[in-house]
Amino acid sequence: MTARRFAYTALFGTVAATGWYFFAYLTRWEWNRAIISALIFLAAELALLGALVLDRIGRLRGEIAELRDRRDVPPARATRPEILAHVRDAAPEPDRPFEWLDPDRTTVFIPVLLGAGVIVSALAWAVERLARFTAGASLERDLARRLSAVALPRSLLVTVDDSRAPRWSDAPLDTTDAAALLRPTASGT
Repeated sequence: MTARRFAYTALFGTVAATGWYFFAYLTRWEWNRAIISALIFLAAELALLGALVLDRIGRLRGEIAELRDRRDVPPARATRPEILAHVRDAAPEPDRPFEWLDPDRTTVFIPVLLGAGVIVSALAWAVERLARFTAGASLERDLARRLSAVALPRSLLVTVDDSRAPRWSDAPLDTTDAAALLRPTASGT
């Protein structure tokens, strides 16, 4: 048995075994093992596919070399100078996709670009200011209308006397007492 046949046999065996184990683990609800089996299955399948493609490419190369030898076609590396000169003469002018970036032409381009940027920025600023002045009230009304749908009825609301609510004091705290750091002080003290 050649090394190639042994490799193909091992790959086919791996694909078959991991495929079987994948379905076996799925039926047993062993998800982690099923995932590992599926990953090994995919890796073996990709290796098998790669080996088959590379084998086919090697066969095609051999057939091309055989055809070249039969026809007495010179290899691709040996080019005739007259043909190469003819190809170079017939070649079109190379494209210049970014011709506007030519250093000789930027003296006009850069100021125009900067001026357009300033104009567009000023226009965007004006639109933003106009939108802020005109849309503020309507956005607030729209938000209030949408929030009123989810607001509690006034009969369920409880009023709280704010004078008795705890407030944080601005007086310096005693940092040696941990409970004092966590305790809010009354608003009058």
